[in-house]
Amino acid sequence: MGEWTGMAVKTGRARSLEDIAKRCGVSISSVSRVLNNEPGVSAETRKRILAVAGQHEFRPRSRKRHLTRSMLDLLVVIPEEEELSANPFLNISELVGAISEAFRAEKKRVEIAPIGEFLHSLGGEATGVDGVLFAYRSVGEGERRKLVELKIPYVFISRVIPGENYVSCNYFKSMLTLTRIMIESGHRRIGYLGNTGNPNNTDRCRGYTTAIRETGKLDVMDLSVDSIFGVDENTARGCLEHGCDAVLCFNDYMAIGLINRLQGMGVSVPGDVSVTGFDDSPLRRVAVPLLTTVRQPTSEMAFLASRWLRDNILNKSNRRLCIEVEGEIVLGDSVRVRN
Repeated sequence: MGEWTGMAVKTGRARSLEDIAKRCGVSISSVSRVLNNEPGVSAETRKRILAVAGQHEFRPRSRKRHLTRSMLDLLVVIPEEEELSANPFLNISELVGAISEAFRAEKKRVEIAPIGEFLHSLGGEATGVDGVLFAYRSVGEGERRKLVELKIPYVFISRVIPGENYVSCNYFKSMLTLTRIMIESGHRRIGYLGNTGNPNNTDRCRGYTTAIRETGKLDVMDLSVDSIFGVDENTARGCLEHGCDAVLCFNDYMAIGLINRLQGMGVSVPGDVSVTGFDDSPLRRVAVPLLTTVRQPTSEMAFLASRWLRDNILNKSNRRLCIEVEGEIVLGDSVRVRN
């Protein structure tokens, strides 16, 4: 496997390619090429990246695996920058802090790599990492087989993959609880605006549907689109045509998009329609009104996954890890009690 270019950290602070890229005003791929001494970057840009990287003690990784356990190298694979910008709920500092806590007794380096960097490097020489955590991102069966061949243990955070080890948010129970709260607060025309392009949509939609059907009198109104970017004026109009007095959205990004569309049509949120999100992203804090949402238990998931990885690396543990943790309802101002 090729060199990982994420920032090595020995504390709970998260430093990544993205940090260097933002400081230099360049792309993550440009930073990666410079740190791996690859062509395709101008001399001036290369000099600027190396200067910033030097200030932050950003060092290239060795391809050779450690022959001793004096220092553990852990790799955290995250979504691409474009995905993170649209789903900014993933708090890298919180994630790495939980990982560091799980490995508190060991010396370690925690590195961050976007999924593209990981896939590109996987086809190279032997890796220098001792374990991999996939955070909010999955990989194909071929890549997983490659890691098994290399005898590198790995675990998934926030992805349920049959036959694999994972810790995930229980999307079904979380959405079930949120929908029940909406019903108890007097809403009777509750729609679900899902994202059919995301694998986590199935369980969220199932939680919503279960809560609606257990009332025995409310109608299921699935208003889903095929992308988080698919919320437009037609989506908002569809909610109104269905007579929705509440809409539960797949995530905060879609909820804020729907609120903006409804408000642009003269519809009051939550006066006319209550809207909820999911994930508790930073976007929620700037939304007007403040969004009611579900917080994903990132720290707990990362800690549990990391403890399993630690046991696997140090003790060669073969125990299975299949845990789902329910999210926390975070109340805001986007829901109106209608009893």
